Amino acid sequence: MGSVDVSIAPAQASGYILQLDRALYHLAVASAGDVAVAVEHVDDVAVIRDGRVILLEQDKSTARSNARLLGDRSRAIWRTLQIWLRHSETDHGNHCQRYIFFVNRWVSTPIAQLIKDRTTGKATVADIVSALRKSGTKRTVAKVQVVIDDVLSRSDAQLASLAAKIEIAEAADIGADRRLLANGLGLNPRADADSILDGLFGWLTNRVRTEWSEGRPGLITRDEILVQSHALQSRQAKGRFLPRASGEILIDDTQRDGQLSRNFVEHLTRIDAENDDIVQAVDHFLKFNIEKHRLVRAGDVPDAEWGHRSNRLRERWAGVMRRRSRELKGRPNSDIGQIVLADVTYDHRETLDGHPCDELYMTSGHYHRLAEENEVWWDPAFQKVGKDEN
Repeated sequence: MGSVDVSIAPAQASGYILQLDRALYHLAVASAGDVAVAVEHVDDVAVIRDGRVILLEQDKSTARSNARLLGDRSRAIWRTLQIWLRHSETDHGNHCQRYIFFVNRWVSTPIAQLIKDRTTGKATVADIVSALRKSGTKRTVAKVQVVIDDVLSRSDAQLASLAAKIEIAEAADIGADRRLLANGLGLNPRADADSILDGLFGWLTNRVRTEWSEGRPGLITRDEILVQSHALQSRQAKGRFLPRASGEILIDDTQRDGQLSRNFVEHLTRIDAENDDIVQAVDHFLKFNIEKHRLVRAGDVPDAEWGHRSNRLRERWAGVMRRRSRELKGRPNSDIGQIVLADVTYDHRETLDGHPCDELYMTSGHYHRLAEENEVWWDPAFQKVGKDEN
């Protein structure tokens, strides 16, 4: 996750984090179109489409279990209503379709409950306006009274128009929220969603902080967050598709014994390969097959790449065979074959889908898989059936 300036008071820092969380939420669930989200611009969070504000949100949070968020005469609710009314009265206000109170815990104060009940059909806009008027008659010397009086100076029709667009959103459990974000962003089901979302939050934090430091509103588009999401998923996929370390793939003696009659072993015996070479070839052959099967099932390596890789290995083998046959002309075929075997299987590590593939068994084992099918061989005198190849 991105860092927050430690000099900021905990409550203030918590508020900024909540705003960024909500910004990421709105970016994730936004419908198609030119959508952007602004933090600390017009309101805590604003959703903008085609340059017009279509949603404003006030985020309220508390760490105290006995706190009453959105109390009937709290500044939190009345100051927010004042901001929203003033916005609705501007030329741009006609475009705003939703006004949201987001709270990090369940609320049940009378006015808040009426707002929630309106969205389910249990209360009307008129009920909300009536409750606001009733609460405003309880005059006090508190500073919030000035704000309350300003709000209630509007007509019932003006208050009703705003109340019809107000919603209260209460925080769900973290797991449900993250599943919603992952679905909204279209994350690959195989991706580590938590890691991707943490990365997006960190990027969003740094981006907004940069915007603020340069005097601009923290405005982020949905396209930008999708680009970052795809980049993080791609980076994660590269790490996921890398073959496992050789030591993580266990081979027992029974498996080894079952391979000794295979064709690739026959190719090794034709050049009098040492026992160590045969043992390593069997292990690499088995490990390559196991790991290739895993990678194919995971789908992280395109199917076509396996064929392309086989072609690259065959071309390299053919070049080595021609060169060594010329250089060692007159030497026993077994000597030439052992040198060719060493050249192509001892040190070379072939890339996989354009990425480094450092596990030797993935190259050596692939060569022995090709030898099993008589696509490569070590004895220069061997001739593939149907062809006259040296």
